[in-house]
Amino acid sequence: MTTEQLLVTVIYNMAKGSRVYIGFLGYGQSTAKYLPDFLDSLGQQTFTDIEIIAGDNTPTSTDNPNEAIIKHYSSVRYCPFQANLGFAKGYNRLFKLAIEEEADYFLVINPDTCLQPKTIEYLVNYLDQHSEAGAVMPKILRWDFQNKCLTKEIDSLGVALTQSGAFYDIGQGRLDGGEPSQPCSIFGFTGAGVLLRLSALRSVAFDNGQYPEYFDELMFMYKEDCDLSYRLRLADWEIVLLPEAVIYHDRTAARAQGKAKNQWKERRRSSKLIRKWSYHNQLIIFFKYWFLPKKFSTRLKEINYQIKRFFFALILEPFTLSVWRAIFQERAAIVARRRALNIKINPLSLEKWRHRNK
Repeated sequence: MTTEQLLVTVIYNMAKGSRVYIGFLGYGQSTAKYLPDFLDSLGQQTFTDIEIIAGDNTPTSTDNPNEAIIKHYSSVRYCPFQANLGFAKGYNRLFKLAIEEEADYFLVINPDTCLQPKTIEYLVNYLDQHSEAGAVMPKILRWDFQNKCLTKEIDSLGVALTQSGAFYDIGQGRLDGGEPSQPCSIFGFTGAGVLLRLSALRSVAFDNGQYPEYFDELMFMYKEDCDLSYRLRLADWEIVLLPEAVIYHDRTAARAQGKAKNQWKERRRSSKLIRKWSYHNQLIIFFKYWFLPKKFSTRLKEINYQIKRFFFALILEPFTLSVWRAIFQERAAIVARRRALNIKINPLSLEKWRHRNK
């Protein structure tokens, strides 16, 4: 490369902006309390070619402590939305910004986390070296925020898909024993922390007629990470857990898993609104991917799960049944998203990811 060519390359890369965008969403006091620790951990990263953008979902009518804290950090670009757009729509705005500014990767990260200094460096290096990977996520351990303690309890080693079509966080609640010790393929990632290749996002986006949706905006919150993982898998993108990269997460709501009694206890800790969102979004995923070729036994398990889930709602959570009206009203939008799926693999190959029900 000549000196002139090198100079042109440098100028072009400078014009592009940072290679990696880091985006998080704020909402009132629920996120403000975490921001000093969270932003300090971002400031300690060994990988520095980053742009940090904060999308603020706090409505203008609500007291907002996030703005003052974020503006104390000059390296963070503050983007107030003036209303609560939810997780999917809020992140889609941040993705749009990163894509327009020609970033390569985007780190989706919850503000109730703290990162080890080399976390982003490890994640970026992996995507740089593995062009087949559309997403790579770190090992996520529990952060005992109240006691300012980093624990060895696993929060998530990725998202698994069951035979019935439900999802759960791999390893959640176990003590970290150092396994896996090498990068490994997983069905899906959790939205608490994942580095996404933006070209992969563009390949699975849904054009709603006004702009591309990367996360499905029919899903206000919860399980949009499962849905995007599904779409990336169908488009033949690899999703990987990189255990050498570590973040700590003070999770407020967990995916129900384990024995029925434990699942019920976990659900009872969640608000009614969260339980409605979860049920609504699980139904969207069911109807969106129902048409895919599957084993007959898989279809039976999925139907059985939905029947059980309906009667569970009818008897124990009748307030969630209103989501069926929303699903009926959204049926055309769900079909449009189903028809727009970018399928580059034999969907039957996804059967290998289906685990026994937890």
